[in-house]
Amino acid sequence: MLRRGGTPAIARGRHLDALTSLRFFAAAMIVLGHAHGIWGSFGLAINFSLAQGVSFFFVLSGFILAYNYPQVERELARFYRARFARLWPLHIVAILLLPLIAHTWNTADLSSARAFGVFVVNLFLVQSWIPFRNVYLTFNGVAWSISTEAFFYLAFPLAVVALRRSYMLALGLAALTTLFLIWLVVRFQIPISETDTGLSSMGLLYVNPLARLFEFVLGMVACDVYKRLRESQRSVSVEGATVDELVMLAVIAVSMHVTPRLPWDQFLPSNWASALQYYSVKSGSAIVFAIAIVIFALGRGAVSRALTSPALVFLGEASFALYLTHTTVLLWFERHPAVANAPAGPYLYWTACLVLASLLFVFVETPMRRVIIGKRPSIQPVEA
Repeated sequence: MLRRGGTPAIARGRHLDALTSLRFFAAAMIVLGHAHGIWGSFGLAINFSLAQGVSFFFVLSGFILAYNYPQVERELARFYRARFARLWPLHIVAILLLPLIAHTWNTADLSSARAFGVFVVNLFLVQSWIPFRNVYLTFNGVAWSISTEAFFYLAFPLAVVALRRSYMLALGLAALTTLFLIWLVVRFQIPISETDTGLSSMGLLYVNPLARLFEFVLGMVACDVYKRLRESQRSVSVEGATVDELVMLAVIAVSMHVTPRLPWDQFLPSNWASALQYYSVKSGSAIVFAIAIVIFALGRGAVSRALTSPALVFLGEASFALYLTHTTVLLWFERHPAVANAPAGPYLYWTACLVLASLLFVFVETPMRRVIIGKRPSIQPVEA
């Protein structure tokens, strides 16, 4: 269980560079999935549920927060200041980039009272708490996920207390919450497909923070498993650890291919099968991701060591900016079909996304975090 007192066995400032690099690959999955409609994705978006990259982020977030703040109740002010610095500066800049790059606010006429209300909801990052598409996908639509993250930040101190009491109780309550939402979808025949204004499974089972709480808590549990394995000092050869890592990558690929295709309709009524199928498509690999995060955090094999290369770590650090701005860049290409349809179109898109993300990380995200948090410490905690 999570420790109540004393010095954490693993120094909080120790870098987990392999996990930082994996953030880039998770973000790239989402970028590739969103661009599939224009340029395709080499079959990846058809054969694998790339949307599960969001699930990876939620599991990783629980892991990293538990790693960095094992006694969060003793440092609540520091915790929330760091979380504010993590999300809001880049969130605001990403919204302002919409009219500059994509020439749209991605919402209704800003002069209307409703649009202003939706803007305020987006500004304070609570849009995913309102399960209606014309709220959570307005302005910078992908920001719904950091709205869900903001909910996790609020819940984190309570989750720490719950996990200290019982892992099974905390995980069980989170899982029951998800099952309750699935029951709501079935009981009230809420449509699986996305609608412009009404409720759908997207709003309740994908965007809703309560539906994703299990993934976040699962990441917190994975962190404690990681710490116990580090303390065990069990000897593992580099070769053996490398095999473990390669097998884990294969398991991830299989899971992302199989979970969207689970035959729920073979043994459940169609309404239950549809709801569980939707959840499996979006979050079906969460447990696999938790195991993978532990294995790569241990850093004992050649794959995890390769992931510590400075270039990959930088891309991982810039992945938050990449995620928040890639759809804005995509909107620009959609409005300029001559560029998008050119042979170099997809390469220009990726170049624009990576350059913009790198600039935002270096000139916005990093300096604003220093301003809000204070002087940069000599050893940086891993970012969620």
